[in-house]
Amino acid sequence: MIQDAANLKNLRPYQCDGVKFLFDRDNALLADEMGLGKTVQTAVALHMLFLQKKCKKILIICPASLCNNWESELRKWTSNLKIKIVRGSLNDRKAIYWLPFQVYIASYETIRSDIDFLEKEIFFNLVVLDEAQRIKNINSSLALSCRLLNREKSWALTGTPLENQADDLISIYQFIKPGLLHAALPLHEIHSRIKDFFLRRKKIDVLNEMPPIIIQDLLLEMDGLQKQEYDLELYNSYNSIYDEIPKPSSAYILAQITKLKQICNFERNSGESCKMEALNTIIENLQGPDDKLVVFSQYVETLKKIEIRIKNIPVLFYYGQLDMGTRSRIIEDFEKNIGPKILLISLKAGGVGLNLSTASLVILFDRWWNPAVENQAIQRGHRFGRLMPLHVIKFLIKNSIEERIQSIIQRKLELFIGYIENADVADIGTFSKEELIEILNPSLE
Repeated sequence: MIQDAANLKNLRPYQCDGVKFLFDRDNALLADEMGLGKTVQTAVALHMLFLQKKCKKILIICPASLCNNWESELRKWTSNLKIKIVRGSLNDRKAIYWLPFQVYIASYETIRSDIDFLEKEIFFNLVVLDEAQRIKNINSSLALSCRLLNREKSWALTGTPLENQADDLISIYQFIKPGLLHAALPLHEIHSRIKDFFLRRKKIDVLNEMPPIIIQDLLLEMDGLQKQEYDLELYNSYNSIYDEIPKPSSAYILAQITKLKQICNFERNSGESCKMEALNTIIENLQGPDDKLVVFSQYVETLKKIEIRIKNIPVLFYYGQLDMGTRSRIIEDFEKNIGPKILLISLKAGGVGLNLSTASLVILFDRWWNPAVENQAIQRGHRFGRLMPLHVIKFLIKNSIEERIQSIIQRKLELFIGYIENADVADIGTFSKEELIEILNPSLE
């Protein structure tokens, strides 16, 4: 049975166990620590359900910032599935639910808005909740909306199934298997009841199976005011190359690209940011003493905006204008004191020379022109003597200049792979003017 799954040979043994756990159960909570591949395991299990003709219609509910990433991962790990993100007006969304897709991806907020319609008219063979701690409040409208969905199977994914109190877990199981748990149960009885429907592995449990660095590209998409500002700036930038400046210099084009890259981080007036939404989702999973997050950005202003938006977790800020004594104290604080803790670092100031061996997770909030620079930043956390795998997440905005820069860098890297033994640290050189104009071309979106 399990050998039928697409790409199964690329899974690690513990991930195969997770796939089988999900496949064999109508009710399941996969609570692996962040970075162990809950999305991948779920995607392969879904593929197997379709291969075995055990499912026709599946709904995946996740934070809005992760919808595109789910679509990307499903297309990577499955084959021939008809996948659709539920978006648009209410009428558009209703039409999507009735169309013959196999996997529907929707945000929690979309489901809350659509529940009156969904409860009455739509049946799913399986509903999957990603970042299921979003329904930890049993009396919230989000939790109620998820419980009201008509479904045959119920799966939930979260690295933090219990954030504050036992009621968090009870609320999640009210979705997974209603009636299984209630507040009056003693701890040993809760453990006994959930045993057959619960699987959790920590990095330390599967250390021998883990690579030293786990790299994940997180595909995001702008919306609202952020998207509007980006589109307007892109249109104006591209037109100015031909209309206002007959022969623009590479420096001028690069300045226009820099404006667009910064909008990909935050909309300038409202502060809207799909990246910040994704980062907040990740931060929700930071709870243990070993949870230490490093966030790199090439822009100090971006890091300042991130800093003021982080609540309830200590934040350290490392950038070039600090004196050496302050820099040393910040790194010592991060390395020697327990987490959860977040370190914000400007890529230029902290890309080399630092030892961040206690970091559990590194995020590249925005992308640099040269992957060698990114690799140097990642290596700050991958130092000699490290015992745990390092999880690295690279944010990438869909249909933006970030995606185009990534594509051009990849083309350059492929030229080196056949000739340079250590291609990931090779100097790929600067972009030509033609490549810079290609990056700015709105017709490529």
